[in-house]
Amino acid sequence: MYDAMEMNFTGQNKRYVYQPIPPRSIRLVNIVSSHTSPHGFALSFNEYPLDSLPPFWALSYTWGSPDFPTSDADADADAVDWDSSHRVDCGTGFLEIGQNLLAFLRQTNLTMSQPAAATPPEPRQMLPERPFNFWIDAVCINQADPAERTQQVRHMGRIYQSARRVVAWLGPAEPSADATWVVREFAPRVLALAGGPRHDDASRREAVRIFAGAGPSLQQHAAGAAALLGENVCRRWRERRVAFFAFFARKRWLTRGWVVQEAALPRPGRVVLQCGGVQLSWAAVNDFASFVYSAGWDAQLDAELAAAVPAWRARPGTLERLWNPVAAALSEYDRRGGVGERVVVWQRRRWGAVTDCEVRHAEVLHNLHRLRAYEFENPLDRIYGALGLCERILGDRYAVGVAPRYDVSVEAAFTGVAAWLLGFLPNLDVLGLAGLAEGRMEGLPSWVPDYSFRGPRGYTSLQRVRQLFKDGRSFHPLDATRAGNGGRQGRFARTDGETRLVLEGACVDTVGKLHRLEHDERGVLANVSWVVDFCNREGRYAVNETFAAAVVTTLSANIKPRAILKHEYRESVEQWARDCVAYNCAAHRGDPALDVADRLDFCEAGSAKGRSLFMSSDDVSQAVSLDGFAEKMADDPITKVVHFVTPGRKALETRRGLVGLGPAEAKCGDEVWLVNGGRMPLLLRRLETVDKAAVYVLVGEVYLHGVMHGEMMTDELRAGFRPVVMV
Repeated sequence: MYDAMEMNFTGQNKRYVYQPIPPRSIRLVNIVSSHTSPHGFALSFNEYPLDSLPPFWALSYTWGSPDFPTSDADADADAVDWDSSHRVDCGTGFLEIGQNLLAFLRQTNLTMSQPAAATPPEPRQMLPERPFNFWIDAVCINQADPAERTQQVRHMGRIYQSARRVVAWLGPAEPSADATWVVREFAPRVLALAGGPRHDDASRREAVRIFAGAGPSLQQHAAGAAALLGENVCRRWRERRVAFFAFFARKRWLTRGWVVQEAALPRPGRVVLQCGGVQLSWAAVNDFASFVYSAGWDAQLDAELAAAVPAWRARPGTLERLWNPVAAALSEYDRRGGVGERVVVWQRRRWGAVTDCEVRHAEVLHNLHRLRAYEFENPLDRIYGALGLCERILGDRYAVGVAPRYDVSVEAAFTGVAAWLLGFLPNLDVLGLAGLAEGRMEGLPSWVPDYSFRGPRGYTSLQRVRQLFKDGRSFHPLDATRAGNGGRQGRFARTDGETRLVLEGACVDTVGKLHRLEHDERGVLANVSWVVDFCNREGRYAVNETFAAAVVTTLSANIKPRAILKHEYRESVEQWARDCVAYNCAAHRGDPALDVADRLDFCEAGSAKGRSLFMSSDDVSQAVSLDGFAEKMADDPITKVVHFVTPGRKALETRRGLVGLGPAEAKCGDEVWLVNGGRMPLLLRRLETVDKAAVYVLVGEVYLHGVMHGEMMTDELRAGFRPVVMV
């Protein structure tokens, strides 16, 4: 068909015309040397059935600039126009491609044209000899044909799993010597000690313990790390670690949504990072990032890098992207005997999933939720860009309940996914990912998660927040309706038309008061006048505990810090409430918005004779007189929990006297509902309709203290459940 090394093309004057492709076939492209083409190469296409593909490599890359600018000045000074398009020869015509793809094709053509002897040793690697097939989405799919795009998107998972290698093109700029050293020398040495297969578990655990004690700088208790690696290696790591992470923080490839499945679906070791002519092991980067988590370096390293590297601070989650947790989990779904036990335990804790069906569909939901942190040009691809993952997770027993269609609205696609998953999940936890929020897609039903929207802090479900806090004691999941764990998927909800969701439940209370939750520069809760009022109520809270204990347990979502002994916890929450009020009396005196001292004086003056108050002005004076009181308050474990849980939420009091934690969009008059299958109470807002029918929007989930473990779920209440319609 063509000479393997050189081919003459004359098709620069007309656009290349794609020939129709059979439904279960794909195109592969060859990069052909061409002295008559302006770029020194041309492209040649062949089509192959999916069931008989030849060896090929698949490309994973970004369509625009491969790097984020480190500053506005960098962006202005960038000599390369990454948004420009270029014509490339394709035999009978030309195709237009972007600058970054052109850079890859030029580099690949150059490398493939060099004799083997002229190629330097690693880290530069030879590409296969010509002719060789590549799959590149921009040219192997007719991007102007929506029907073909829809058809080919279905095959993406198969393509990346079938590729002999996936080349992740990070741009023409080669990595620094620092980044290359970490990937090729430091990471393998650490992994050989702390994760290598040649060591038994005891040896690995001891190495991890030593590295954990030394910290990410390898300076704390450094003798142990130096004994394992050598002092020179430790010193070199200290000098180069920031440059290594900064290199990846600038790469757009790590934030591109399609990359998640492109880098996760191939077999381990088949993905290679290519920067100019240098290739690095993606598996080595993944394994090293996994080690960072296992050694407990992640929090300290994240803080150090956020302070030192603006690009790291601008893109939270970079370390997790380097770990590639999707790929780490996929192998657990390929086991012949069913899903791996480690994943089953995690899914039971995260989503309440137990059966094979529930666990797999919960993992699908989890991955769609994870993709909110990535970038997609087309919002529909937040669903379609995960179809390959969905197929792999669900296996042969379960069908993917959504098909790619680029002729539907984003709202319709997101709604279809939510309706599909609700039929296979063990409870209604998915509704904790929905609800009202500023910035959410307009026109989307309130019960449908917006998979394009991360939301403000506080938009994460409280079930998940409780799991994410690392320094808390183990706990049982919140379960206000005693939905339990699994085994009843699909019985809780049904759709009515295209946008309505019908549940069964009962309104148990109404929001009466709302309080903003703000924190000062030390991370201490700042506006606490309402806390004084609530704690000074007469009697005891509904579940026979003090009002102070109810408030603190609510603000912490019932997370108990490990730093507080179990038998001391009740006394600790009471004392924390008093200390928080005392701290605010001292820290914000004279601030009309935050000063709580006047409120305390008012309560004292108005109290009945002989009645014991929550605290007095004398208690405040005594507390704040202690040395280091403010610093102690800021470092208190309960302060840290409250600061972790409450931002982006509101405290609420119901008309029945309960205290709760709700979404930022909550309003007085919103109704608290317990619904069948809902482990969290839901905050619903009734809409006025022309026909006076009861229709609600989902505001969000709510923590209502004294309800969260089924205390209100009586047979009488359940018997009164009735349909409730959400739009």
